[in-house]
Amino acid sequence: MDGTTTFRAAMASDADAIADLLTASWQESYAALLPAELLQRQLPGLHRAMWRTHFGAPRPGVVLLAEAADGLRGFCATWLDGGEAYVDYLHLRPGLRGGGLGRLLLGRAVAAVMAQGATHAALTIIEGNDGALRFYERLGGLAGAAYDAVLHGVPTRYRRIAWPDAGTMVSAC
Repeated sequence: MDGTTTFRAAMASDADAIADLLTASWQESYAALLPAELLQRQLPGLHRAMWRTHFGAPRPGVVLLAEAADGLRGFCATWLDGGEAYVDYLHLRPGLRGGGLGRLLLGRAVAAVMAQGATHAALTIIEGNDGALRFYERLGGLAGAAYDAVLHGVPTRYRRIAWPDAGTMVSAC
């Protein structure tokens, strides 16, 4: 990662850029795990509507952006749910993985939610996303058993990853 990346909290005017980056990331990351119809045709509109709705009535937590001269590079959305920092989204623009940006975004976002009262952290990945599983386990995450749910009408297997102490995750980032 180069030194020109800056971090800031997202605003309502960022909703479409966040949605577009999220869609591109899903299309790259989940091509082998989710149907092409969902990834290519349904998600662009679903993600734009979801983020516009979020900024109309934001949840407690933070949506942290990483930006540079070439635009939005990534974001991390972490919600405060009781004492938990729930990492709902950590996505980078395609082609930017492996440079440390995801780790920086994650650590900063969880630290911000810890400042709001979170003591532990968790997230959920789609089963089969082995790269994400390895990434989170390297940061001290403990993977639970896989379980079935439905994602936009598609039966999907998930796996919850938890950190009993959110500070452990932040320190590893």
